[in-house]
Amino acid sequence: MKRKRTDRTFYRSLLMIFLIGPYSSYAQIPQVSLPCPPSMPQYGISTNVNQSNTLQVPTTTHFNHVQQQNGAIMREVQEHERLRQLQTQEIINEAMSRGELALPTFSGAPGTGSFYAARDEINDMLCGKRPMSLKRAVFLCENAYFDNRMSYDRFNAEIQNLKKICLLKLKEEGASLQDNMAKNLMIFRVITDEVCVKEPGTEKILTHYPMKYDFEDFYAREDASKYMVSKLLIQNTGQCHSLPLLYLILAEELGAKAHLSFSPNHSFIKIQDNQGDWHSLELTRGAIATDDFYMGSGFIRSEALRNKLYLQPLSVKELIAHSLNDLSMYYVNKYGYDEFVKQNADSVLSHFPTNLSAMQTISNYNTSIALYVLRQCNVPSPDDLPQYPQANALYRQMLEGYEKLDNLGYAEMPKEAYKEWLESLEVEMLDPENQPSIIIQTTK
Repeated sequence: MKRKRTDRTFYRSLLMIFLIGPYSSYAQIPQVSLPCPPSMPQYGISTNVNQSNTLQVPTTTHFNHVQQQNGAIMREVQEHERLRQLQTQEIINEAMSRGELALPTFSGAPGTGSFYAARDEINDMLCGKRPMSLKRAVFLCENAYFDNRMSYDRFNAEIQNLKKICLLKLKEEGASLQDNMAKNLMIFRVITDEVCVKEPGTEKILTHYPMKYDFEDFYAREDASKYMVSKLLIQNTGQCHSLPLLYLILAEELGAKAHLSFSPNHSFIKIQDNQGDWHSLELTRGAIATDDFYMGSGFIRSEALRNKLYLQPLSVKELIAHSLNDLSMYYVNKYGYDEFVKQNADSVLSHFPTNLSAMQTISNYNTSIALYVLRQCNVPSPDDLPQYPQANALYRQMLEGYEKLDNLGYAEMPKEAYKEWLESLEVEMLDPENQPSIIIQTTK
């Protein structure tokens, strides 16, 4: 039976998670300070010895007067809150009618200019104003995060060193530089195996050691550099984001055809051999995998395959467009969500309509706006939403975004499940059919 996420209890729980989380991070929910009822008059034993020791009980008339005072104060507070709500709603309505409702912008914050410049250059690639270059796009995204302090010449020099090793080894083994499969296999070997080659004209042996998977903070939630190709080049360790990107940069340099592909929380390489058969290169373990292996994770639903969310080879333009998602990720890591992130996602989807990351970004952006408006309206629970039609509309829009992702076949893969699946590659590698030699044989 198809899983449904439209259950009212689920969505309430979801909203409360979002409500409680941001409030604890940014500010406490404003509370209307209601005045306490005035203290009752103190009646006690008279000290006048000439009077009898009798307790003075307030009259009914006096008690009613106190209640009326309390009621008047409560009504005044309630009217003040009603007027405040109306004023807030009018401001929101006016902004929405002009299409101006948005999160506060970070555009004036130090360093954001490098992000805008990077986006402009990548968009120029997508619009045909500049040559498409994955190497340049990756550098632009990572350099923006570091406030333009990276050196493109140094970044390129590291790439050229790896390219040199690939070319020398191809020549040493007598492989044709026109053979697409041979070039792909050499890139695969340089990344996943130890490669030694003689440098022409010298007795020097160039050795490149295999790149290892970095299991520490592999989602880059604590350190964004864990996600980066520049970190991989320096430390020779990376993960399923940086390793495939480096592979594709080298393929771009060598003129080899290779494609990025996605599975839940994961990316890998797809190539075609000389007979036209597809193979998946799992760089995290130096293994050859099949689509069935990725399906075995249990988080790829049939709807996701039908809607081409996973296991599809990306075109060059889709790959460059996807780099804008990385730019957004670095931006959010430094600043947070604002219109810059939404504009990036819109640009990605205009060139790559089935890009899951961009769709998730838009859902997250809508969630951020909804929560921002709810905070402005001081809405403490979903039950109060009907009092704020526009805030309620944003809330519904937020839920519709999640439901759309669900209908497309998206299923969240928990971190623990992903790590367990990734470690299962160790066992998968023992299967002779998954050894690199099976691809090498196809070139003969």
